[in-house]
Amino acid sequence: MYLEAFPEELREYYRRLFGSEAGLLMEKLREPVEKYYIRVNTLKTSRSKLMQILRREGLRPKRSPHLKEGIYFEREGPNFPDDFEPNLPVVRANKFAAESVYQGAMLYAPGVLQADRRIKPGDEVEIRDPKGLLVGIGRARMSAKEMILSKRGIAVEVTLPKFRLPSLSELESFREGLFYAQSLPSMVVAHVLEPEEGELIIDMAAAPGGKTSHLAQIMQNRGEIMALDKSKNRLRKMEGELKRLGVKNVRLMHMDSRKLPELGVEADKILLDAPCTALGIRPKLWESRTPKDIEATARYQRHFINAAIKSLRKDGILVYSTCTLSYEENEGNVKYMLKKGLKLEEQEIFIGSGGIGIEGVQRFYPHRHLTQGFFIAKLRKV
Repeated sequence: MYLEAFPEELREYYRRLFGSEAGLLMEKLREPVEKYYIRVNTLKTSRSKLMQILRREGLRPKRSPHLKEGIYFEREGPNFPDDFEPNLPVVRANKFAAESVYQGAMLYAPGVLQADRRIKPGDEVEIRDPKGLLVGIGRARMSAKEMILSKRGIAVEVTLPKFRLPSLSELESFREGLFYAQSLPSMVVAHVLEPEEGELIIDMAAAPGGKTSHLAQIMQNRGEIMALDKSKNRLRKMEGELKRLGVKNVRLMHMDSRKLPELGVEADKILLDAPCTALGIRPKLWESRTPKDIEATARYQRHFINAAIKSLRKDGILVYSTCTLSYEENEGNVKYMLKKGLKLEEQEIFIGSGGIGIEGVQRFYPHRHLTQGFFIAKLRKV
């Protein structure tokens, strides 16, 4: 069943790259993460205090064995088998909304593509993605016509999703900025960079702000972080997030970070969480990208890499990360950086796997580490 989610060229690419593990990897990509992580905001609270608060809010938090600011929740499900046919009126959701419902979120009206004309409020319905995959069952809050025409509001209250992850954004502890929802590999990145007060730190693709705010947290709101993003809208949302979290040492800059050298700065450390094909993101109900997209994206990333190298002082540190699984965007680009005069450095926290054909880089695999697919490299300009 999972094979239908991936184009034939991509399946073949995975088989060449990952051998006998390719099938299991693709199967895991189809599912949400088994452990859903949040990062304790130590600018405002401690892990033990937050865990007490979360328990009072009805959740079952667990301590990360890897990171002292990490908390995770265990996924529930699958709640019904792949061949389950409820034979109910159908509501079809777009890919983004379907992937949210698949993990336990409500279905909002803007995410509805089609709805059986018979549906009226109170009816039990099945929710399917655009390709027909059953993602959940729920009770209609709107008529079919309202679902299609409404610009806001819950169309279907989801009662039985395929999987269930905790809903966090309505919690008081979230509103107070006591945590940030962030995957385990993404949290590792800030520790690998090892930011220190007194250093000029640049985050080249900063929005929505998870890694930036983590860097600020490690620096205890001291020193300066320049956070760049080319999207005004994403920066505006990031500003709100930083305010919620109580972050005060970040300077937001609206710019395409490929033009970073034009600022004429020499950074001590740069984080480049590069725009990528996102092949490691879970869950992936289906994937449309092919090896051609991988090659084009790897070339595109080199513009950011070149800008980072030019803007890094001698002996400065560059941490390069992606949420993708390909070789070209990861080890291939690390080899490019080595040719440009950078040298691989040891990573302070190493809980993933080694690289493909190169030592000293860190990979996270969905089937081995029960995380998103992720890649981290740490390099020094020598």
